[in-house]
Amino acid sequence: MANNNATSKSKFSLEKILANNNALIVISFLLAAIVWLSISINQAPEVERVVENVKVNIDTSVPGQLGYEAFGVDEVYVDITVKGKRYLVGDNVLSADDFTVTAITSHVDAPGVYSLQLKATPKDPDASYTIVSKSMDNIEVYFDTPKTAEFLVETNVDCLAENLIASDDYITADPIPSAEKISITGPTTEVEKIQHVLASVQTKGNLKSTETLQAVLTVADAYGAEIKYLTFNPAADSISITIPVYKKTELPVTVDLENVPTKYLENPPVITSVPGTIEVAVDAKKLSSLDAISIGKVDFKTLEPGLNTITMDLSGITDGIALNPDQEVRVLITLDEE
Repeated sequence: MANNNATSKSKFSLEKILANNNALIVISFLLAAIVWLSISINQAPEVERVVENVKVNIDTSVPGQLGYEAFGVDEVYVDITVKGKRYLVGDNVLSADDFTVTAITSHVDAPGVYSLQLKATPKDPDASYTIVSKSMDNIEVYFDTPKTAEFLVETNVDCLAENLIASDDYITADPIPSAEKISITGPTTEVEKIQHVLASVQTKGNLKSTETLQAVLTVADAYGAEIKYLTFNPAADSISITIPVYKKTELPVTVDLENVPTKYLENPPVITSVPGTIEVAVDAKKLSSLDAISIGKVDFKTLEPGLNTITMDLSGITDGIALNPDQEVRVLITLDEE
């Protein structure tokens, strides 16, 4: 009896809905919308879309068996054009992470430069869109066994002006690289060709003080041809060259005393020299702080009471350059009599 009542209520409800024009309008609208959406999705035209910055992976399985490494590439990215339904390839659906781009190395069998074909595939094996093209189809990579060797750094200063220094009042010395040696890593075949590691700088000249400039590093073979596929330690962009520039002047002579007894610390002995002054060249930035130029060190333990006469050359100068390097100076140091 209960089942019959339930059936009667269902029939009554359905009949009531079907008899209600407003309800029929709503139902018809919903059904039409579902049909339209289904047709739109299935019949929607395909569109093309570019997915940017997909990273290229180099397949090193075959070269690795020969001990080869890849040189001349860091991180390489390509753009991929895909074609499919808009709802499958839209900006909010696909990204670079949905693709794999591999550089094929199956033909690498000897040291050298290879043009590697790029293969792009969706990570989803059931993807319902197609890859139309890539921004690059090939990349060039050098394969070889790695080698590291150390080389001396040569310097080159290219002066655009007529003279490097401002006038005859200044002199210069050999340029000084920030690193005397550099470690270079690269393909064995290329590293073994290296004959010159040259650090070069440009200056407009007319210098009046010491200047440090960022250098450009060039690695060349015996014929001057530049060698590539190399990495440097320290990094090439960290190498600099210092161009020493000194101003000519004349300064009184002094010496530095070592092992000075306590009694002479507050009352140092009288020091004179013959000649009393010498011609030197000093860094212009330091010149104002120099009252005298030290020509070397004298150990107090070697001195005796009374007058001490010591003949010294100018090789001990550290704050400048002697303009007459062969000159000798007699240093006179007087100590109290015992």
